[in-house]
Amino acid sequence: MIKNYRLSVLLFLALLPGIKTNAQIAFSPYVDSLSRLATHNSVLLLIRQLAGDTTVTINGQTATIQSRHYLNPSNAKAADFIFEKFTEYGYAPEVQTFSGNRGENVIATKTGTRHPEKEFIICGHYDNMPSGSTAPGADDNGSGTVAVLEAARILAPFDFDYTIRFAAWDEEEIGLVGSYAYAEEAFEQGHEILGVINLDMIAWDSDNDYTYTIATNDLSQAFTNDYITTTALYQPQFTHNYYYTTASDHASFWEFGYPAFLAIEDWYDFNEYYHTTGDDIPILNMDYFVDFVRSAIANLAAQAWDQRMVLQHDPVISGNSTDAREAVLVVNSTQPVANGNNSPRLYYSTDGASFYSTTPYESTADTFRFMIPGFQIGTEVSYYFAVQDSLNRMVASLPAGAKGINPPGTQTPESFFSYQVDYIIATNDCSPNTPLPITDFQNTYDEIEIVSPGEIMDLNVKIDISHSRTGELRLILKGPDDSAIMLSDRNGGDGDNYTGTLFDDEAELSITEASPPFTGRFRPQLALSEFIGKPVNGTWQVRVNDGGAGNSGTLDNWCLMMLYQDPSIGISGIEATEKPYLGQNYPNPAGTSTSITFRLETPSNVTLRLYNIYGQMVTELANGHFDAGNHLVMTGLKHLRPGKYLYSLETETIHETRSMVIIR
Repeated sequence: MIKNYRLSVLLFLALLPGIKTNAQIAFSPYVDSLSRLATHNSVLLLIRQLAGDTTVTINGQTATIQSRHYLNPSNAKAADFIFEKFTEYGYAPEVQTFSGNRGENVIATKTGTRHPEKEFIICGHYDNMPSGSTAPGADDNGSGTVAVLEAARILAPFDFDYTIRFAAWDEEEIGLVGSYAYAEEAFEQGHEILGVINLDMIAWDSDNDYTYTIATNDLSQAFTNDYITTTALYQPQFTHNYYYTTASDHASFWEFGYPAFLAIEDWYDFNEYYHTTGDDIPILNMDYFVDFVRSAIANLAAQAWDQRMVLQHDPVISGNSTDAREAVLVVNSTQPVANGNNSPRLYYSTDGASFYSTTPYESTADTFRFMIPGFQIGTEVSYYFAVQDSLNRMVASLPAGAKGINPPGTQTPESFFSYQVDYIIATNDCSPNTPLPITDFQNTYDEIEIVSPGEIMDLNVKIDISHSRTGELRLILKGPDDSAIMLSDRNGGDGDNYTGTLFDDEAELSITEASPPFTGRFRPQLALSEFIGKPVNGTWQVRVNDGGAGNSGTLDNWCLMMLYQDPSIGISGIEATEKPYLGQNYPNPAGTSTSITFRLETPSNVTLRLYNIYGQMVTELANGHFDAGNHLVMTGLKHLRPGKYLYSLETETIHETRSMVIIR
């Protein structure tokens, strides 16, 4: 009965929901090398020219840009300088005038080859403060303007799928006048702007902590997430924080419903020379500045080349099976996926050891099937996937972060999938009481009663809520011991609903970085690991607090998904291995040879046979008398066709069967 019960648990584990999806901008060594063409020398020369630290040539005449205040005649020199730089790089720039022809936006366009009607914008304002005869504005915002110019220079020789606009705005300092004029006209003309990267002050880092700040909104969060994750790929030394502000040009695009964000130096380490004549070359952190420019270029190129892959995987669940585990990966890519030696890979490791890789034993269209070898009770297995395109120009992984190409993913990501081979039980308990109303300025409580004993190893929470303004809701989970965590605290603004929302500490995105209806897997506001090691059994409570008026809703459903060790099993993994067993062949999937281990409690007559999937014997691997103890049988497989097989061990008291996969 215990054996059958465990098998039923394993079947139940396999049916648990929780597909992990990762839509990501893939890493490209090619883009990485392009972005590094922005050098210390090229960036320094441009910022010196814009800040008046050296002369420039404008309309064939030597000049100095002493100030870029909107009322200073020298500001027009800056516009002419930017125009001539765009021309030098091979563009046909345009000037958009406003404020009675006083203001001048300077814009260069590279038209997309596949989607010319859809565009990305990289921008920064070139005007500055204070008024007076001298206002270098090196950081504010010569730095952002330099990034736009360097992006235009480096990307000029290439064709892109999407249109790119390189824009330098005027009169930002007096109310975002230039960017608003452009955004308004773009809206009236029906421009399809997919995202705006606004760079404003990117060269100050007084404590060398490589932190930058992001300002975004709900509409722009997905585009912002791309920037954050892609920056982590190409310039991993950076960290980021958030600060909501409308005090820069991204806000002009928000006014017209376009996705946009501000990337700026750390808001909490702000330039002390801001809007003074001291904002000059000596105060700049050039290493930080150059790397910021590079990250912006890498992001823009990756977006405009549509270097995106969507990877889906239903994670392998912990359990007591020592058999090989199948792991299935679904890949949707803007480019064909590589095959042969560079086909998708699964990398696996046991108990923190080195990673081994395996290729799919079967692939059909966008679906790739891998086999992870079986391991003995007590083993923890970590794994990740890596995929590259057929042109060998980009690689994506799940979890994200792996690099390396030919084959893909040889540089490991920071996080992995993992499961334990142990006496594990899973529960998927949902509320019997829902749906329940959510009322303005009230708490909605609901409870799930768990009777099974044990200590929690992992906990996820799935929730569905119908509500027309998620920004009013707090979701709190309380355990049987009265421990409580905040799942989500007023996230989502004016958006609707939590639909199939799975809170999981191992998710890539935080709920604070997501947008309604929050479909998919997200890290909660506070970690569910608070409950690890605490009792499973008892009363679990969810509380939904509605802190607003006029937006009532419904708690449609919620479920607890827990893993815990079976407390009825009193033997350790070491003790279990002392009993007779048939081990999983290694490697599995196997190529031209494999090894099979087995253990005998007493001396026995043994037959070890290999069968095809139709139950027909293919070959006899061992036949004879074996002593008590551990044994290893090695066999060649060159003569066998790829596919799935079974091998069976028989003695006077044992009859065990396992599966293996042969690939080439």
